Amino acid sequence: MAKGDLHAVIRLNKLEIDELRRQIGVLLREESDLVARDRALDEALARESRLADKHPEAAYTFPAFLTAHRQRKADLAEALADVRARIETTRESLAELYRRRKTYELAQDARDKRAEQERARKDQAVLDEVGLTMHRRRRAEDGEDGIGDE
Repeated sequence: MAKGDLHAVIRLNKLEIDELRRQIGVLLREESDLVARDRALDEALARESRLADKHPEAAYTFPAFLTAHRQRKADLAEALADVRARIETTRESLAELYRRRKTYELAQDARDKRAEQERARKDQAVLDEVGLTMHRRRRAEDGEDGIGDE
């Protein structure tokens, strides 16, 4: 690896990005599961409410069910808020990694361009030297070396 080469840093950054993207995927699945559980609780409440309306004896247990339901909803809401906060934090970290990667890539592109320009300059210097040498040889072969031609 050449001095000043950022390719290894860019590869490492890409690995970090991939890991954060996997983490976001896990968190999004967790969020989806919590939302599904919340919907299931709402459906259970609707079922219990209909049951309590139809059967007066079931109405006696409905207040206890309602208390438990409210607690479960509160727990799910808290868990959902936590997951969403972690998703947001991970997304911010991911955005920062993308910004850093872009910076590394721009710096590496600039370094690559400077190195290519330097190689081109050196190649041109070699070609100029070869051309000058060939010109001198031709002049020497033609007797035009300039010595005593005045």
